[in-house]
Amino acid sequence: MYKSRKLAELGMDWLERYRRGDGADNLDQAATWFELALAYTSNRDPERPTRLTQLGLAHRERFGALGVLADLDRAIALLGQAVASRPDDERLTTALSNLGLAHRERFRHGGLVNDLDQAVQHLEQALTTTRGEGPDRAAILSNLGGAYLYRFETGGSAADLDQSIRLQDQAVALTPEDHPRRAVRLSNLASTRLTRYRHAGTTGDLDLAIDSAGRAVSATSDSHPALPQRLSNLGVAHRERYECHGAAADLDCSIALHERAASVLAPGHPEAPALATNLGIAYVERFESGGVLADLDRAVVLGRRALDDLPPHHVARSAILSNLGVAHQLRYRRSRSLPQLDHAIDLLEEALATSPDDHIGRPLVLAELGNAHLDRFTSAGAPPDLKRAITLYEGAVTSVAEGHAKRPGMLSDLASAYVRHYEHSGAVADLDRAVGLLERAIAAVPQGHTTRAVFVSNLGHTRLLGLDTSASPPDQKALRTLARHVTSLLAGAPSDRVLAGQSVGTLAHAMGAHDTAVQVLDAALALLPAVTVRDADWSDREHRLGDHLGLVSEAVAAHCALGDPTAAVEAAELGRGVLLAERLDSRTDLTHLDQALPDLATALRDVRHELNRPTPAPTQERARAWARHDELLTEIRRDPRFRRFLLPPRLTELRAAAADGTVVMVNCGRRRADAILVTAGEDPVTVPLPDLTHSDVHAWSEALLEAIHATDGLAGTLRRNVLPKILGWLWDTVVEPIVRALPPTDPLPRVWWLPTGILGLFPLHAAGHPGRPGALDAVVSSYTSTLRTLAHARTRPTAPTRRGLVVALARTPGLPDLPGSIAEADHLHSRDRDAPLLSDQDATIGRVLADLPEATWAHFACHASADLAAPSKGGLRLHDGTLTIPEISRLQLADAELAYLSACSTAHRGRRHADESIHLASAFQLAGFRHVIATLWPLADDIAATAARAFYRALPATPAATAAATTLHRVTLDLRTQHPAHPDLWAPLIHSGP
Repeated sequence: MYKSRKLAELGMDWLERYRRGDGADNLDQAATWFELALAYTSNRDPERPTRLTQLGLAHRERFGALGVLADLDRAIALLGQAVASRPDDERLTTALSNLGLAHRERFRHGGLVNDLDQAVQHLEQALTTTRGEGPDRAAILSNLGGAYLYRFETGGSAADLDQSIRLQDQAVALTPEDHPRRAVRLSNLASTRLTRYRHAGTTGDLDLAIDSAGRAVSATSDSHPALPQRLSNLGVAHRERYECHGAAADLDCSIALHERAASVLAPGHPEAPALATNLGIAYVERFESGGVLADLDRAVVLGRRALDDLPPHHVARSAILSNLGVAHQLRYRRSRSLPQLDHAIDLLEEALATSPDDHIGRPLVLAELGNAHLDRFTSAGAPPDLKRAITLYEGAVTSVAEGHAKRPGMLSDLASAYVRHYEHSGAVADLDRAVGLLERAIAAVPQGHTTRAVFVSNLGHTRLLGLDTSASPPDQKALRTLARHVTSLLAGAPSDRVLAGQSVGTLAHAMGAHDTAVQVLDAALALLPAVTVRDADWSDREHRLGDHLGLVSEAVAAHCALGDPTAAVEAAELGRGVLLAERLDSRTDLTHLDQALPDLATALRDVRHELNRPTPAPTQERARAWARHDELLTEIRRDPRFRRFLLPPRLTELRAAAADGTVVMVNCGRRRADAILVTAGEDPVTVPLPDLTHSDVHAWSEALLEAIHATDGLAGTLRRNVLPKILGWLWDTVVEPIVRALPPTDPLPRVWWLPTGILGLFPLHAAGHPGRPGALDAVVSSYTSTLRTLAHARTRPTAPTRRGLVVALARTPGLPDLPGSIAEADHLHSRDRDAPLLSDQDATIGRVLADLPEATWAHFACHASADLAAPSKGGLRLHDGTLTIPEISRLQLADAELAYLSACSTAHRGRRHADESIHLASAFQLAGFRHVIATLWPLADDIAATAARAFYRALPATPAATAAATTLHRVTLDLRTQHPAHPDLWAPLIHSGP
């Protein structure tokens, strides 16, 4: 007996070392000594239950550290023997408690309800045999509270959850501040409070959860094996507070905590899948907030890793499958790739199949699967998907109690399904049902909750659909209520808040409440730059901005309805070309600031250099640079002389851009269309366009895109049939009323077309009926993305000398040959022998970027790519790859004068990104070129060469390209004369610049 006791004491020494945080290898030593102690203890020895308990405890703690399930099974067997040997002995409290805990842990990893029942039974027995209010009782209280939590999650009642919190609160209160188990009890209490917040929606539980979880992490050493789980618990709580209140700091904190947890977790640990999926959820949240695709890709990788590491029948399998399915569904929404959506549905169906009917997480799986089926119906139009979505949503709603944190979102999802059913079937009752569901959703979430913006947006859209058809169309009172909802939105992703303003403002305009419309729409426009993450890729940012196509058009229309063209122009300037404006801001001349506030000017110049460098700095460094940038702007604007420094310019500051002509903004909203004539010396003038309708614009834009992108044998016939009709329609509805409103001049008046929305796809400069005078006979046309872009080009000095660069590729790897490009290049080179000629294999990205800073005139005869889904991925196709739009726009060329882009679709924009005007022509203007010649759609190789030769022959041989617009106008007229029945050959050439 003496030897057994001494061996057990050695085991306890090693066990205590582990508990002090000295490493899991101490557990191996403890188990070894306890095994020896047990071996020296006979079956009749009164100390045998103690030895069994000690060894069982070592195995259980080693499972907690290393995750080997065999340790857990051995612990249960040993502890069970200990309890069975003396079932009524109060000295077996430790064995009972640890046996209950071991069963609870095995339930977590195997999902067998019998283990959970055994856990509750043994822990209740342990509590009744415990005397006093000391640490032992605290441990049992904590463990029993955890068992009640699991019972609640597997179909128990709210009383189980309340009992869990009461028990765990008592456990923490009985645990001294310096007790080694205080941290784990705090962490467990935090998790339980978080569960009650999800179930009942009480935000006080959420704040208390973060407090408890934070104290648990603070009390845990860096080497403690439980640190990853406690970090993850705190990360989950911060993520859920972000979902509630929308503070980005909570979400960033959540990701940082989860990443730290993952970095210190032992390989193969059983908690690895849970930690990976929690981190993935946080990345999904950040993707939905900021639209950065890398966040979503990271979430998919983490979800797949979690699923691969999970045992087949693990209790968490359904939740991990569901989270991974949601990530793939979001990938579909970004890429519109149906295989991604089908895969998401497969994952979510499996999640539902593996979720017990009474599991706490099942309603969420029902709702997420409903979302996926609704997406597939919207894309493919199969009625079974819509029917399945409604069934799933209704099941989700009926499965959760009033007050559940997720219930309002489920009501909103169900409303969306009824809206789709109305659009499919025309059943007006579906719209009224959707309105009722959305009003209940809004009423169920407090002011300041992040989801409120989504519900308001959906209600505004639904009310708009029902304006003329619903059994109970909205009245002015309902509109005022919606407007108050919008103005009170203080939380939520900026993109959701902008959508809310857009839908409600559009509704207000449609109802004739134009004052309300402009108030709501202007606020949405002011928030628009915040919908993107400034450090994100161009493709991420332009995609997020593309979600708000139509916002500018509605705001302009509402201002025009109030007879305020000045505000209409300023609204368009605020909401269009957001990325272009940001680039222009980064290049604003600082001369006046240098003179008045030299220290701040130097600091701003330094931080601009950091943010604009070609190779971006690490994310954290750029975040600090942006924070410093914003601080400097705030400090500069405190000076009365610079109160509007880098704020959106007013029309009075921009009207000089229209010197020697007229800038014509053309806009078409849902209910009205107008042109606004902006001149340098007069107030802007509104020209109503009553025959231009929203539906016609969309229909003709689809026809135009189909015609210009057709590649089959009928492409030429399609263009010849469609384009004359489009040009005639443009003349009748848009250009001819505008020409009548322009003051007559001799020579022809200069016009800069500034179309909003998808009107930017159309060749307004070529409008007219075949064989009759049209736009080419009435005005000399140019285009500008925004007034600010034109003003910027005007303020740049003309080139002092003419230094050319010619880039021509007759052969581009992987693309059709362009034989006319070499003749085109040779002709240009013969006119300027000093101009570098980069042809074919010499025309590399590096050579072009190296030679452009020395050139004032640049000519490109090559292929170009235009990615309509992600315009910034387009560019010039050179010998060794694509010189992309972002690479071009980052250039800052001091004396750049003229860029002639004799390539395909160099000024083309897709429908989704029409208001951003991201294309090669705008990129070259950002790089510094005052004048750019480009094409709206692909142009035949021989015609492109003919047009270029004619342009350069007619253009004066001066350093400045001041006559570029009039010269291109004459070239286009000549091409029209030669090919009157083929507007596809002469209508695409356009000029941008002063």
